[in-house]
Amino acid sequence: MILVSPSEPAHLREALAAVSSPLCEEKGADILAPTRKGLLGLQRKEIPCDFLASLEDGRLARELPLIARGVDFPILLLEGEFFYDADDRLRVSGRPTRYNRLGIKRLLRSVFHSHGIYIEFSADLSETPAVVNELIDYFGHSHVSLLARPKAQGLWGKPTPNEQLRYFYQGIPGVGVVLAQTLAGLFPAPADLLSASLADLKATPGIGKQRAGQVFRFMHGGVPT
Repeated sequence: MILVSPSEPAHLREALAAVSSPLCEEKGADILAPTRKGLLGLQRKEIPCDFLASLEDGRLARELPLIARGVDFPILLLEGEFFYDADDRLRVSGRPTRYNRLGIKRLLRSVFHSHGIYIEFSADLSETPAVVNELIDYFGHSHVSLLARPKAQGLWGKPTPNEQLRYFYQGIPGVGVVLAQTLAGLFPAPADLLSASLADLKATPGIGKQRAGQVFRFMHGGVPT
């Protein structure tokens, strides 16, 4: 069940099929939502006006530590867009403010650096329910795609033997796309690379002594060169 702070607009609560609850404010959130991995909390700020006002009157400084401690996945959700003039000054209602683009960037980075709170954006309040549901789904799953290499992909469907070989060679520390192509041309099978001497590798165009040593150690189980 999604909970929404009593101070939030009624149409937001209706769009989320949520229940009004003061528990949100106790945790520094406007929206609380359970996921399969933990509790998601969102503090919603319309930008630039509400965001700047909460910064100036200290609300943001009070809310961020609360939400950081109160939920598993704390989010600062910014609705709208920052507009800057030619001097990189943030503009509000067409007038420049004392905030510049770099200052805003640093401030938003500090939200994560100081409190571990993620920054998310929505175009406006009408898009916020969709963003909330997207985040509920995201934080309800494990995400390991960046922890492993993707499978070999062929240019025209199933990878060719040469593409599979280059894919294998790119898994060797220090070997990129270009060097993998070179190795595939000189050593057309992993067994050929395994039987190559360190001197053979050092003679490979574009490899250099350091990478030659890396490749040799990898192929021979970390033996010293």
